[in-house]
Amino acid sequence: MNSIAKKGIRWTYSATVFCAIIALQQQKATAATLSNGWNYAIDSFSDGVTGPQIGGGEFEFYGIAIKETSDTAFIAINSNLSLAGYADSAAQRGNINYGDLFFNFSGQNFNTANTNSNLFAVRFATGNDSGVAATGVYSNVTAKNVTQTNSGFANLNQFNTVVASQGGTPSMGDLAATDPYFEQTGNWTVLNSIAAGTKVGEINFLTSGNLSALGLNFAQFNAVGSQTIGFSFNKSSMPSGNYIANFFAECANDAIAIKGSFEQGSAEPVPEPATIFGTLAGFGILGIGGAKRKIKRKIA
Repeated sequence: MNSIAKKGIRWTYSATVFCAIIALQQQKATAATLSNGWNYAIDSFSDGVTGPQIGGGEFEFYGIAIKETSDTAFIAINSNLSLAGYADSAAQRGNINYGDLFFNFSGQNFNTANTNSNLFAVRFATGNDSGVAATGVYSNVTAKNVTQTNSGFANLNQFNTVVASQGGTPSMGDLAATDPYFEQTGNWTVLNSIAAGTKVGEINFLTSGNLSALGLNFAQFNAVGSQTIGFSFNKSSMPSGNYIANFFAECANDAIAIKGSFEQGSAEPVPEPATIFGTLAGFGILGIGGAKRKIKRKIA
């Protein structure tokens, strides 16, 4: 997989590529989009790095969406990477997966929140290199880098430069590719996996039917990755307030971030997906209809 990543570390970057990266710094982070109760962040469709392929490969992440009810948070990820991961003999385990999903409510940048153990995180990929033993929601989290053992990029600047040099458009959903929220340079500075934390909740995986019944519709943004991964957890596992949530591939070959907020008891309660399907057999049609509704932009 990542011969391209390793070569990227050794490349001599041209003035043209540097200009492209500087131009990216001028881009304003895309506002999250609200549709049918879901808050969406849509990533570039041309910044996943899979071997020599830039865009559209196994490591292309298309979007993330979050919906909340009075007591539950629903997470959906659209991507080309399955939960089984990507087989690669160059990786220490022979497989590269998703990193963990981090939530930062602190108002600090990621590194500062990490130093202060102010992060929350969700381990949702059972086969990844997370430092915690089980899937679930964790508090008092510190993060670690696992790109070094997954044939990955040493830092985000190298990732951005390789993508731009090959005609792709690096981005991170609701954050610009070069946003200082993340460390951009240095050796093995992409923090993409839980190092330690205290488990405070479980997650429940959702089927595509569950997600459709809840009104999810990535296709309205032309985000049509081969995989849609969904899960939910009790909001009491996390605090109220504004957050930035993000996840990387374990090799940092793509990443996405989303801005949002949780408020305990703030939304109307709805039945859990199993209840929905037990009582309304045809309710999944509503998920399709959601695509025709007017999309509202969140006002900061």
